[in-house]
Amino acid sequence: MADITVRLRRLSHPIERLMAIAGTPGVAIGVMTKDNPIFYDNHGFRDVEKKLAVTEDTIFPICSLTKAITAAGLGLLVEEERVSWDSLIKDILPDFRSVTPALHNNTTITDILCHRTGMGWGDNVILGTAGNVLLKPEDVMKYINNRPLIHPFRAQFGYNNLHYELAGSVIEQVSGQSYFDFMQSRLLDPLGMERTSFQTPSKSVDGVAICYNALDDASTVPIDFPRMGDDGYGAASGGARSSVKDLVKLYSSFIKGFNSQFSGSITPDVGSPLKQLSHIMSAKIPFGQPSKHEASYAFGWARVQLPGRFGQIGLNPALLPQGMPIIGRSTSSLVLFHQGSLPGSLTFVGLLPETETVIVVLTNSLALNDAADWIGQLIIEEIVNVPPELRTDFIGLAEAAVTENLKWYPRVVDELEKGKRAGTSPKPLTEYVGTYWDDVHIFKVEVRLVGDKLYWLMQGLETEIFELAHYHEDTFTWLRPRDELASRGHGLGMTSTQRSRR
Repeated sequence: MADITVRLRRLSHPIERLMAIAGTPGVAIGVMTKDNPIFYDNHGFRDVEKKLAVTEDTIFPICSLTKAITAAGLGLLVEEERVSWDSLIKDILPDFRSVTPALHNNTTITDILCHRTGMGWGDNVILGTAGNVLLKPEDVMKYINNRPLIHPFRAQFGYNNLHYELAGSVIEQVSGQSYFDFMQSRLLDPLGMERTSFQTPSKSVDGVAICYNALDDASTVPIDFPRMGDDGYGAASGGARSSVKDLVKLYSSFIKGFNSQFSGSITPDVGSPLKQLSHIMSAKIPFGQPSKHEASYAFGWARVQLPGRFGQIGLNPALLPQGMPIIGRSTSSLVLFHQGSLPGSLTFVGLLPETETVIVVLTNSLALNDAADWIGQLIIEEIVNVPPELRTDFIGLAEAAVTENLKWYPRVVDELEKGKRAGTSPKPLTEYVGTYWDDVHIFKVEVRLVGDKLYWLMQGLETEIFELAHYHEDTFTWLRPRDELASRGHGLGMTSTQRSRR
């Protein structure tokens, strides 16, 4: 692989083409392979208005790449025998009292980390506009306790951020420290990750990427990134912010520890803070079935054997009705990977243990397709040196995914029109004014009359105000044009995707 740097540099044009198709202002890439210097490749801007370029030190939200870090935190507690992978959540967290007996009586640390409880979730309600997290810290456990089963317990993979909220609470309860303090002192500091945190960086921190949402024409608009972790909720599931340089350090330790702990012929890395990796990174439950080769989930890591399909933790599968491509057709390498997606950011990490390869892709836009995923897969095919005639057409797939993404808004409008009953009128609008709560008194909608128009405010927040339009009888809709929703920081394109994969 002596020519790997030259080969990776040749990917600059397709990478920038993928960015343009999706609406991605900036991307930071880091690639490490055994016996080669770290390759950094940065494109575009961390701040479009000021024309500030992305570097390997630029801080991005890394979204669900956080999960592997949280799992590693629990690995330390297991290594110290303060808890076990089979410990019951109810025995650790007294406030965990699920209304579903199967969840309350049987859920273990293993179950939550590999997403196999079958518990329903609700990020489409939890995340609002303007970076708001609408679930109050004091209501998190109450919300979890009232989640129903949507799949039989332990029967299948079901991605759920609430699992990692529980994991973060377990770390706090067992360690006696806050999640932030524990992760900082036990993982970030020992690994020298100086530009990584689990909360929004202060304004004094330099080099923080502005977050964007993509509009229909692939131009972008700046938004506030969801304040995951700032008040507690979301820190352990998706709240980390980091740079490519820091993450290469982290994942280098992951991959070396993985190889070390699976092979007695390699001297263990005694000084590494990453423990229990042979358990954390081994297969726990299959996903993406049927699959000829391995496709499974571990703890904060997905595992796919090449040739295989990727993207299961991201947005692209829902944007390709024909299915994700099989990549890496010339090899049989194992890849451990993960993805992250929230308004303002899409991320990807891939590890190839055989060659000690680390691939990190960070972007600063919720784009029209999962650009970080396509870029990561493009690099994987280069790393394993797929012959030209077997290479995947990622440009064509990216364009097809954008076309599909832009169909959802007209489709929603069309479905609403088909279901509308003509000739009905609302009651006097004053009769709708008031506050409406959900069944467990966690989420509320405040309805106001301003002049001759009704508005609703989720959780009563002024930033969550939307005009209501009469639909039929006593039904109203708050649907706004797609670009308006994007400009307000909504997770466009995430709803249908999360429903299909989570």
